[in-house]
Amino acid sequence: MIKTLKDLALALLNATLLLIALCLFLAWLVSSRVDGMLATFASNLELVGPLREDVQAMTAEVAALRADLASLSSQGGEAGSATMRAVQDRIAALDARLTQADARIETLRQAPGELVDRAIERTMTTAASEFARAVNDIRGCGKPQGPAPR
Repeated sequence: MIKTLKDLALALLNATLLLIALCLFLAWLVSSRVDGMLATFASNLELVGPLREDVQAMTAEVAALRADLASLSSQGGEAGSATMRAVQDRIAALDARLTQADARIETLRQAPGELVDRAIERTMTTAASEFARAVNDIRGCGKPQGPAPR
């Protein structure tokens, strides 16, 4: 009886140690994934800075183009007023789009947590679809057919 209890205690200890080792391995895998995701996130933030500067430069160019168009329209009526209005409308639309892009970039720079959340959601969605695809592949498996009759 004592030997059985001793063997049972050793088996429980062995199973516990195996579970702890498995948990540590899984924690190591998760931490390596998080480190990789943080490195990607940091590189994405580095890309946002020059992009923002480009948007600001384009905004300045649009403002200069507006000033040039205004000086052209005040100098004379060489260009048709309808054409001038169409160009000014296109510039106004471009300016609005640049302003929106600049606002979105600034929002991302100010709230990097949203980028991390989006990356986590995208990773989880990808992992879930991969898992579902694997399960569906397994579900579609059938019993192998024997050799074809001769």
